[in-house]
Amino acid sequence: MTNIVVLGAGVIGLTTALELKIWNPKLDITIVGQFLPGDLDPTYTSPYAGANHHSFASEQDKVLQEIDKVAYKKFLQLAKNDPIRSGIWSIDNVSYFTDYEVTSKKGNFKKMIPWFRDFVEDFKILDKSEIPFNDISFGTKYKGVVISVPTYLNYLVQQNKEVGNKIFKIQPVKNIEKARSLHSSGKKADYVINATGLNATKIAGVEDKKLTFPVRGQVILVKNNAKVQLNVEGFPGSPNEMLYMMPRREGGTIIGGCFLPNDTNTKEDKEFTKRIIRRAIKYAPELIDPKFKKNPSELVIERVQVGFRPFREDEVRVEKDKKKPWLIHNYGAGGGGYQSSFGLGKQVVNILSNELRNSKL
Repeated sequence: MTNIVVLGAGVIGLTTALELKIWNPKLDITIVGQFLPGDLDPTYTSPYAGANHHSFASEQDKVLQEIDKVAYKKFLQLAKNDPIRSGIWSIDNVSYFTDYEVTSKKGNFKKMIPWFRDFVEDFKILDKSEIPFNDISFGTKYKGVVISVPTYLNYLVQQNKEVGNKIFKIQPVKNIEKARSLHSSGKKADYVINATGLNATKIAGVEDKKLTFPVRGQVILVKNNAKVQLNVEGFPGSPNEMLYMMPRREGGTIIGGCFLPNDTNTKEDKEFTKRIIRRAIKYAPELIDPKFKKNPSELVIERVQVGFRPFREDEVRVEKDKKKPWLIHNYGAGGGGYQSSFGLGKQVVNILSNELRNSKL
């Protein structure tokens, strides 16, 4: 039997472990992490996500496109067949582009039409008559999904346990060699999957020529309900800000957001909170309309969350280590952890499949 240690228990680690076990039930997999679902820490990004499926891949990035395709179909399937346990539901994803944004792109609407237009279901360019805001010049819509992350992370934990994977909380690993000794059997692991996100290159023994860095995000969770997922781009004077809203299946809405590289401030930016509240009420007035799902007449904030997306320069790293044949890396997904999770997990499956096949030759 092949012993595997998955280092990191965020959405990437949990999904990768699950995909590995489904591919080969004979694998003996132990998941270990400094944080587990239920913990809240800004560096443990997974619990702070929105989360949805809205790929960040460019038209030219065919690799990331293929990675992101996998989860879209999987999430739609879970929304249809297991919505209560998974915390996933299907709801329209609407994107608006302000006059300012369209002008900054010199009226080139092609730059605002995503690569996945022919992949997702029910994609359409909105007619001007379908956009109820005078300052919005362009819009799109498609069948999207929203993931309630507390529910979904616990769902992944349960799925892993049901297939026989073991999960343990550990102290931070300071040297990657140490990870090999963390298998539940007490034996040295044959392979370690490095899915530690922001900490991936802080561990001694992990070498990477590319820079890994945090990108700060701040969101608010409100009790109010929105009609659709909504993304608005293009606010003058705020190049690193946008508006996004993700209404959760159980009620309430996540509202953000910002994109601040190398900003490690863990405290709430109260002025930013005020800005996203103003924007949310403007572009989704139903949030404070008691006639829509009995919403309160003002935004009721349950929690303000600050988290750090685990980015890597240029691209995600999913590959076998060049110097340590037992080490496989899977980190650097940035803000796309959920939408890339299944695709990245399958890439690790492919790497390990080749490894085990060659070892038997």
